[in-house]
Amino acid sequence: MRYRLKQMEICAIMGMFWWLGCVGGPGIKEDKQADIQYDMAVNDLKNGQLTDALKNFLDVIDIKPDFPQARYGLGLVYHMLGDYHKALTEYRRALELKPDYSEVLNAMARVHISQGNYRRAVPLLQKALEDVFLPERYLAEANLGWAWFHIGETKKGYMHVRAALAQNDNFCVGYEYIGLMLQEQRKYQQAAREFEELVKRCPGYATGHQRLGKVLLMSGRFEDGCK
Repeated sequence: MRYRLKQMEICAIMGMFWWLGCVGGPGIKEDKQADIQYDMAVNDLKNGQLTDALKNFLDVIDIKPDFPQARYGLGLVYHMLGDYHKALTEYRRALELKPDYSEVLNAMARVHISQGNYRRAVPLLQKALEDVFLPERYLAEANLGWAWFHIGETKKGYMHVRAALAQNDNFCVGYEYIGLMLQEQRKYQQAAREFEELVKRCPGYATGHQRLGKVLLMSGRFEDGCK
């Protein structure tokens, strides 16, 4: 089944694209054509050209089916297109080829979060964070916090998202997560401060302005909320 992803979900996935930038290790570049197609696919994905990225990643897989980075990239494209089943299939294939692929564990967890399967996400994220060399750790940290919160572990959720923001204080979705956690607990003034920080750091993040307006209205600040 395909879904239309929300802005928060898209932003939470986008940071994963940069993990595809470098490819190394024995045998990865055996086939020059696969290498060229892979580079094209990565550039397409980073530029938001999902149809072209899908075609190029599929071409890479046709040439070199045991290319774990290409499987991961293809999974990301399917996730962005809202095809969760195919995304998980490609992530699993990537892990079969490279069992220590921690980035893929985070990506798989993100799919489960997208589907509301938070309990499935937690062990994947915990395992990913065991990797001290995990790139962009703040993404997995925030995902783990969001998952903990949704299974009733509020303190753990808050702690992990705060840890993510300590690693990257311009991570828009982190402020959104904290704000939504506080809003859920009816701590509207505190939530407003988090959303205000969100729109300050990420002024082009439309959903952030919507969140801020809503919580201001809920706290009784009607003029500010409408604005």
